[in-house]
Amino acid sequence: MENSFIEQAEYLPKEDFITLSSSHPREDFILTKLMQSGAKLLTGPRGCGKTTLILKAYNKLLSDKVGAFGIYVNFKTSLKLEPIYKSNSNGSFWFTYWMYLKIYEGLYRSIIDHNKDKIDLTIKEEDIKSILFHLELGEISKLTSTQTDLSFYALEQDIDKTLRVLKKNRCIILFDDAAHAFSIEQQKDFFELFRKIKSRYISPKAAIYPGVTSFSPTFNVGHDAEEVNAWIDPENEKYLDFMGELLQKRLPQEVFKELEENISLLYAICYASFGIPRQLLNIVRNLYSQNDDSSITTSIDRKTIFKQIRDSYKSTLNVFISLEKKIPTYVNYIEEGKNVFEKIIGLLKEYNKNKAVERKSITVAIKQRTHPDLKKILGFFQYAGLVSYKGQLSKGEKGVFDLYLINIGALLDFNAILATKSINLNDLKIALSVRNAHEYTRTQSEYLLSKGLDSIKLNLPACQNCKSERINENARFCHNCGASLITPSNYENLINEPIESLSLTLKRVKSIKSNSNIRKVKDILFDIGGTELLEVPQIGKYWANKIYYIAEEFIS
Repeated sequence: MENSFIEQAEYLPKEDFITLSSSHPREDFILTKLMQSGAKLLTGPRGCGKTTLILKAYNKLLSDKVGAFGIYVNFKTSLKLEPIYKSNSNGSFWFTYWMYLKIYEGLYRSIIDHNKDKIDLTIKEEDIKSILFHLELGEISKLTSTQTDLSFYALEQDIDKTLRVLKKNRCIILFDDAAHAFSIEQQKDFFELFRKIKSRYISPKAAIYPGVTSFSPTFNVGHDAEEVNAWIDPENEKYLDFMGELLQKRLPQEVFKELEENISLLYAICYASFGIPRQLLNIVRNLYSQNDDSSITTSIDRKTIFKQIRDSYKSTLNVFISLEKKIPTYVNYIEEGKNVFEKIIGLLKEYNKNKAVERKSITVAIKQRTHPDLKKILGFFQYAGLVSYKGQLSKGEKGVFDLYLINIGALLDFNAILATKSINLNDLKIALSVRNAHEYTRTQSEYLLSKGLDSIKLNLPACQNCKSERINENARFCHNCGASLITPSNYENLINEPIESLSLTLKRVKSIKSNSNIRKVKDILFDIGGTELLEVPQIGKYWANKIYYIAEEFIS
């Protein structure tokens, strides 16, 4: 029962991953893209199922009937290398070396998953673990010259050797959480490696976020890699089937049956999740409880469900707000973004007021030549799952518009769909499920951004010597005193955040602080085996693991 609400696919045991996953509406198309030759970028907001799709592709590649050999590589811990860029002039070298090691780690795992004996590779598996440990702690001085002798040529030769042993004709490298670390240097170095390893028989694929990914100067999306969208479109005709299947697999039978009997509330739950399975699970996890005698008590009523929808939207909004800590340079963009989103909600609520129930809109059309700052904000919205880019629309002399779907959970929370004093659930069901392509509200940058705003100022750290403001983000020396400018480590800042910054209830935080020495995020991350967390009342193995995953997500 507990595994039913593990949100991240990489943490599910294989047997549960198979039984608890549902089929993406475009699964066959996406898996074909991930398993075929050529470089691909799997894009989508947090929690939309990119890892699930990548792992499904990997599992298919394990079959002897498939000609390709798959390597699954998870880069979730990549931000641990970010401090090296601040303390060492060879930061790019060490991060690239770390990436090679992670590929080798995945290569060894794949050989085992193919039930083959170990193949003699350039570097031993036990050495990989030791070197990764020291690199992630920043202990470069403990590495010997023989431990740092890896190259692309060696990797290519080892992959070729593995293909011959396993009688495979090409290699698919699946990079999960590839460019998720909010370090521009790391993202650019990753895409340099991504482009470099692409060859006739090596096809890299990577999961990335929309709107916040920084590509290297030599990397061109479309030319160097094809984008594949993993987000599940609420306007897709198979959308409800997918969400229903996921709920049926994750919920006890009697709970799902009761939801089916309250079809309007079921529709509200499915659409409020806005194509993000993780949000769907967050909404339903508190709709029932299991009693000591294993019987089920449900709370499936209008008030409870709309509270869960509100909480789910707030958690999505908090993902956006968390960027203030993850990329503090853009803190002013996040602040302005809060106002922009409120204006968008207001526009749609006003638009929907006098519309027939089957003609309600969840789409905003923003006139092109969008202000660069608004583009950046919209990118952050896409990362968090507050909006999704739908495409372009030409209105002749009126101009060309970019269409964005707006998070339906937010629209429900602000009553911006029906926009009436009393909500009729049957009307809401119709409004959510019936879409009219001609229903959208037009706007432009000048309205959405604050009046008189020319450009949003970056929040750059001051000179540590004379406290003068930096001229720009690329400045390396202070224009006032000439001192070398130091950019604080984002990773160090995040792990030193208080645990109140994590998505834990105040009651849970208070209990942890009262019954352990855990105060900061790093105390959780460095709590090997969850020893201290397990001493806290009402925290067993499941919750200790979950809290660790929450802390890990916070820094990734």
